Amino acid sequence: MNPDDAQSPLDHAFPPHHESEEWIGAKTIDVTDLAGGCLATFVSAAITSCLLILNGALVMAMLSTAAAAGVEWVEGPRMSQFILFSAPILLVILQWMMIDTLRRILHKRRWRQTSDF
Repeated sequence: MNPDDAQSPLDHAFPPHHESEEWIGAKTIDVTDLAGGCLATFVSAAITSCLLILNGALVMAMLSTAAAAGVEWVEGPRMSQFILFSAPILLVILQWMMIDTLRRILHKRRWRQTSDF
């Protein structure tokens, strides 16, 4: 079908100025690409949640150990609540930075091995 003979804009995939060089065309998103992105986001959120739980337990254990050792500033509710809130988040950020660095190193190593052929 010639795009100029179409009766409605839905009859063809070309825009009204299809002769222009700038038009690339509409891109479609495959269901597998969409599902893969959703799965990657879900896995990332699950890993982050697990890390937050483990880091919260670690910080809570450290605070209770410090309180049992007689550290005075841990006894104050303001400081202990601030540390209990901010330390697990900072640890998760550091852990994701370490994961990204490790992935980058492994990716470079794998790329070098495949380019040696």
